Amino acid sequence: MKRIKGIVLFLLLFSLWSGSSGFAESSYSFQQAWGNETDPANKFRTPVALAKDSSGNLYMADMGNHRIVKMDSSGKILGTFGSLGHSPGEFNMPFGIAIDREGNILVADTGNYRIQKFDSQFKYIKSWGTKGEGNNQFGFPREIAIDQQNNYYITDEFNHRIQKYNSEGQYLLTIGSYGKGDGQMALPQGIAINNSGEVYVADTYNNRIQVFDQNGSFKRKIGGLEPGLGSYQFYHPRGINFEPNSGALYVADTYNNRIMKFDASDRFLYTTGIFPNLVYPNQILPDGDGDLFITDTGNNRIEVYKEIGLSISYKMTIGLGRYGDKQYAGPYDVQSDSKGNVFVSDSFNHRILKYNANGSLVSKWGSMFGTGGPFGYGSYAGQFFVPRQIAVDRYDNVYVADSVNHRIQKFSNSGNFLAAYGSLGTLSGFFQFPSGVAVDSKGNIFVSDSENNRIQKFNSFFVYMKEWGRKGTGNGEFSQPMQLAIDSKDNVYAVDRINNRVQKFDNNGQFITKWGTNGGTGHLDPLENWGEEPGDLFLPTGIAIDEQDRVYVTDTSNNRMNVYDEYGRFLEQFGSFSGEDGHFFSPQGLDIDSSGNIIVADGLLHKIQFFRKEN
Repeated sequence: MKRIKGIVLFLLLFSLWSGSSGFAESSYSFQQAWGNETDPANKFRTPVALAKDSSGNLYMADMGNHRIVKMDSSGKILGTFGSLGHSPGEFNMPFGIAIDREGNILVADTGNYRIQKFDSQFKYIKSWGTKGEGNNQFGFPREIAIDQQNNYYITDEFNHRIQKYNSEGQYLLTIGSYGKGDGQMALPQGIAINNSGEVYVADTYNNRIQVFDQNGSFKRKIGGLEPGLGSYQFYHPRGINFEPNSGALYVADTYNNRIMKFDASDRFLYTTGIFPNLVYPNQILPDGDGDLFITDTGNNRIEVYKEIGLSISYKMTIGLGRYGDKQYAGPYDVQSDSKGNVFVSDSFNHRILKYNANGSLVSKWGSMFGTGGPFGYGSYAGQFFVPRQIAVDRYDNVYVADSVNHRIQKFSNSGNFLAAYGSLGTLSGFFQFPSGVAVDSKGNIFVSDSENNRIQKFNSFFVYMKEWGRKGTGNGEFSQPMQLAIDSKDNVYAVDRINNRVQKFDNNGQFITKWGTNGGTGHLDPLENWGEEPGDLFLPTGIAIDEQDRVYVTDTSNNRMNVYDEYGRFLEQFGSFSGEDGHFFSPQGLDIDSSGNIIVADGLLHKIQFFRKEN
């Protein structure tokens, strides 16, 4: 179970998502972005759902490029449809794609909170939906399934339900509500209908598959509430699909980084896949001819496997890698030094990128000289395996939380390896998936030891000094502590992610204050403590402090930046759920320069955004 709970710490892509709106006119304005250009047709940016038409062509929702990609069964790209926007035929982060019984194409246009319908030539027919909780409204339209009568079933993720429509887009009924009981759901994502007309739903946050009839009555379930690696266990399952001939069920068991197969009677057959060969697989599509198409979402590609009986063999990869000089795969943190150089931890490319003050690439650090790619990880000195937070000390030395290697690495400013500290363990001086690192004015090093739910303090020679924390919701307790920051008084701030809060300590670990949702009271189930009001937090990740000791927190799953004073009093926020410049989808780490300008790593849109302070 330790391994199960730990995996989420280094795979932050696609955790939980929401769409908060802005609060007031911000004192920050968007300036520029690195890596926000639309990619060529054969380079994907967070690929998610898949569908197949009657001719055998495949359609993929290329979410981060705001388009649908059409390809034949050999992986040849036939065309792309859509671009970022709000007009008919334009998309804002589409997540779902389906082909109905008449050959029409349905797209869950998630960031626009609507469903768009096109004919087989992608000519626009109609759309429906707005943001909200009522009928014909969506909180996060996700995936789409079609029954034999050509009715449409849509997972409305953040409303914890399924909405059913006829082929004209007229609302018919709702299935489910929030909860953990039979027939209740928590962030449902995938959906599919078997040959008998039963509706299977990936009840993602409840770690199970639920089965309903077409009227919404609960019938049975696979899996339980607790995550696991067993034959009938899941960890945040997402995409599900049926093989059309045998009726076999395939499940993308996302946080376990594997694919599972069950027969038509829900009996387990096999599982395959392991991190980092698969990183957050989001959907699996059996083509009926023995090939399995899998959106390997964290690696920004489609993996194709050949199925022979109960064995699987690799067949091909569709999609070019995202590892150019300003192409990222899950960027997690940014940090600048005294000369204005900017460092980026490009987590799923397993490397650190260094840019000068003009934005030109200076160097790449990591395995194979930092070339990146899904297999760019390593465990030798100067190599990384999902690097997380970066810290820079007063001498401009660079520290990296090398999370899956369970260590902190130290480099000179030019990237020369200086030292590595730590290894896997629970004793003092050992780590489990460290996500945060910070250095105070005296050179003391603080590490957010995430799976061990504690903060460890070391002196400048990395000699252990002390630690504090354990799992819980009390003052000084944590549930997945993430990034750290140090203020002008050498106080230590920790993002306590699952508890939806920030905690502040003095330099010796004495608790000072806390803030966040419900005043920072905390809850080990973040959905029971989810807030969207000004100052609330929902699964926050990053933190930075400016020269006036104002505290900036990436409110990751509310997709915004929150600003507080040093006492935790809310000041302002900016950004919302959108693929447009100046907005976010899963903002991660951030940095503030000496002029108060902000740099933010956008984890799911794979770009770095710069904001200028206006006053």
